[in-house]
Amino acid sequence: MDPITLLTAATAAFRGLKQAVSIGQEIEGVYRQLSKWADAAGQLQEYINNSKDDTGQQKLGIFQKIRFTQSETSAAFDIIIAQEKLREMEGEIWHMFIYGELQHLGPEGYSNFIQLRRDVREKRERMIRDQVKRRKRFIENTFWSVLLIITITISIKFFVWLFDVGREAGKW
Repeated sequence: MDPITLLTAATAAFRGLKQAVSIGQEIEGVYRQLSKWADAAGQLQEYINNSKDDTGQQKLGIFQKIRFTQSETSAAFDIIIAQEKLREMEGEIWHMFIYGELQHLGPEGYSNFIQLRRDVREKRERMIRDQVKRRKRFIENTFWSVLLIITITISIKFFVWLFDVGREAGKW
């Protein structure tokens, strides 16, 4: 998705969070809205991180023509806008927990929220790393298995040929 759509989704979820807090919804509703915002913010952050790593485009075939939908300047400004907006939203959420409507949860509620988010992120990153390792191991094992089968097949063919040559020569 493009950053503007992701930013719009994060902003809409943030507005929903602010509304839920302002009308005094139950804590479950506030956390549900906070979860929606965190999901949209996470997608936006992932876009920002991927844009810094590469062009954000999916890998193309070696003969496909590379096309970009926006200029470098436009892409850079989209990333800057997204980063600033996320920073503002994070600050407002922190303010809600410390001084605002969620003050009854206190700093512990905010630190709990941040810690849980960090734990989930680390768990997901670990799962991705493990999957990459398993894929790599599978490819290596497949390579070595195919190489072993080819080597055994060639060896058997060689010994059969050697036996046939020896038999034709009358030595066996």
